[in-house]
Amino acid sequence: MDDVNQAPPEPQWPVAAASRIRFKCIHGEKVNEPTFCRLFYNASKETIDLVPADDVNVDARAVYDDNDTGIEDDLTYQSYLASMKDADRRVIDSFHLTDVIGADLSLECNSQNPNTFHGMERYSSSASINIYSYPKMKKGKACSDGGKRSPCHKRYAIDSRGCEDFGDVRRIVAAIRRLSSSQHNITINNKPIRYLVILNPFSGGGGVNSKTGAKYVYEKMLNPMLEQIGIEHDALMTLREGHARDRMKIRLSRSAKESEGSTDERSHHNENNCTINTDTESKDISEYNAIIAMGGDGILFEIMQGIHARADEKELFAKLKFGIIGCGTSNGLAKSILHWSGENYGPLESIFQICKGSTAPLDIASYQLANTSKTYTSFLTFSWGLIADCDLESECIRWLGSLRQDIWAVYRGILCRKKYRARLSYLPPNSAGGVTGEVNSTEFGKPLSNKWVTIEDDFIVFWACNVSHAAHNMYNCPMAKMNDGMFHILVVRGSCSRIRLLEMLLKLESGNHIHCRDLEVIDCVAYRLTPLSENSYNDLDGELIESGPIQAHIIPFGAQFFAGKMKE
Repeated sequence: MDDVNQAPPEPQWPVAAASRIRFKCIHGEKVNEPTFCRLFYNASKETIDLVPADDVNVDARAVYDDNDTGIEDDLTYQSYLASMKDADRRVIDSFHLTDVIGADLSLECNSQNPNTFHGMERYSSSASINIYSYPKMKKGKACSDGGKRSPCHKRYAIDSRGCEDFGDVRRIVAAIRRLSSSQHNITINNKPIRYLVILNPFSGGGGVNSKTGAKYVYEKMLNPMLEQIGIEHDALMTLREGHARDRMKIRLSRSAKESEGSTDERSHHNENNCTINTDTESKDISEYNAIIAMGGDGILFEIMQGIHARADEKELFAKLKFGIIGCGTSNGLAKSILHWSGENYGPLESIFQICKGSTAPLDIASYQLANTSKTYTSFLTFSWGLIADCDLESECIRWLGSLRQDIWAVYRGILCRKKYRARLSYLPPNSAGGVTGEVNSTEFGKPLSNKWVTIEDDFIVFWACNVSHAAHNMYNCPMAKMNDGMFHILVVRGSCSRIRLLEMLLKLESGNHIHCRDLEVIDCVAYRLTPLSENSYNDLDGELIESGPIQAHIIPFGAQFFAGKMKE
C-alpha cells in the first residue's frame, strides 16, 4: 500500500520546538528561581530536565518547523543541540517519565500574576504547562523502587517571547504524554472515552466518611486524577446489596425512565447528602470503555456476575477494561495486581495504574454447581474447609477488620479443629505448563476421562487460587501469575498436626507457608470437588454460594485489567 499520503511520524522529542520555548519553574522550592530554562529529554534516564538557557536575545527569533532544514542556521537551535550533548549541564528541575500520568497547557487570566514575565504585563493572561507526576517517595525523597507514590506535580510558566500561537508548546506537551506512555486515546471513532466508576460507600467497615473508604478515595484521588488525564466518567455509589450486579443489566434505551427503580434510589441518595452519583443508570454498560470498581473484592464480584448473566458476556469481556481500587477489608485482587506490577499497596497506586492506561490479561474461571443450574465467574479464589470457615463464620466480628480472620483461624483450626472429607478430581495442565484455550469441564453425572487424577481423603484446607494474594496481608500463592493459565490448589490433609498447621498460618502473610512439608500445591486447568461431610461452605471470591459438589475450569486471558509492567 502506498504510504505517500500518510502523515510523517511524530519525532520522539520536538527538538526545534523545545529550543524556542523558555520556561520558569513556578512550583515548590524552585518558585523563586530567576533563570530562564528550556526542557530537554534525557533518553538514557527517561527524564525531562529543566536546564538554564544560555541565550539572551529572544526577540528576533524565526519560526521553523522541526523538519525545516533552515533551522540549522539558527543560533538558538545550535545552542540547544550543544546543550543536549553536554553531560555536565546544570539541571534546575527534573521529572521521570514513568511517574507521569498526564500533561496539559494552562491559560490563566490574571494581570497581577507575579510570575508574569517582563513584557507580558500588558496582557491579562499568563500561560504554563502542568505535569502530573506521582513518583515513588521514601523519607520525602523520590526513589526508583520501594516507596509509596505521592503527588509531586510540576508547573512551568511559559515565556511569551518566541511563543506565537502555542504550537511549539503543544508539541512539547504531546511529546511528554507520548514519552510517558500517558497518551490516552481520549476518543475512539470520534466518540469520547468514558469510564463507569462503581463504588461501595460502606466497604472497609469504617463508614461512609472514612478516609480509607471508597467515597473519600473517589473525591480526593480518583476524580481529580481522571480530570488530569482528560478521561470522562460516570460515578455510581451503590445503595444496597446487589446494586452493582443490577447495574450490569441490559439497558435498551438511554432514557432514564427505563431504569426501573433508579429514580427512587437517586432521590434517596440525595436525601442522604451523597452527591457523588453522576450515573443516571440509563446507559448500557456496552457504551463504556472501562468499569472501575471501588470497594472490596465483593463489589467486583457483583459486577462480574452481572456481566456473566448477559447474553453478550463474551463481547463485553473482549471490549471492556476493568480496574479495581481496594477500599475494603481484604482487597485481594487490588493487592495482587499491584504486586505483579511491582508497586506498593495502596489506593493511589491502583489509581496510578488506571491513569497510565496500560492493561494486562487476567485469567478468570467458570464455576458450576451440581445442585443448581446456576454458574459463576470468578477472579480470585475458591475455598472450602478451614479457609472458608474463617472467611464466612468470622463475619460476626467483622468490626475487627482483617484481624477477624486471624482470630477465627486459631479458633477453628487449632482450638476447635475440624476435618472435612471430600473427593477431588483435577485435570493437570499440558506439557507446556498451561493452556491456550478455554477448557470445558465434563458435565456432572458423566464419568471423567483417564486424564483426570482423583483423590479422596480428609482435608483441613482446600484453596484454589487464581491470584497471589487472597487479601492485602495474605500472600497465599506466591507462584501464581496474572495469566499463567491454571489454578494453584493449596491442600492440607487431615493428618497435619495442630502445631504444623499453626506454623503454616503464621507464615501465610510472608508466603513462606509454601515451604511447609504438610502443604501440597496442585496445578490444574479444571477440577471437581465433591464434599463427603456435612456442614461445609463453598466460598467463592469471599462470597458464600450454594453448597455441594462444584467444578471449575480456567478461562485464560478472560478479562483485561489496568496494570503496570508485569514482573518476571
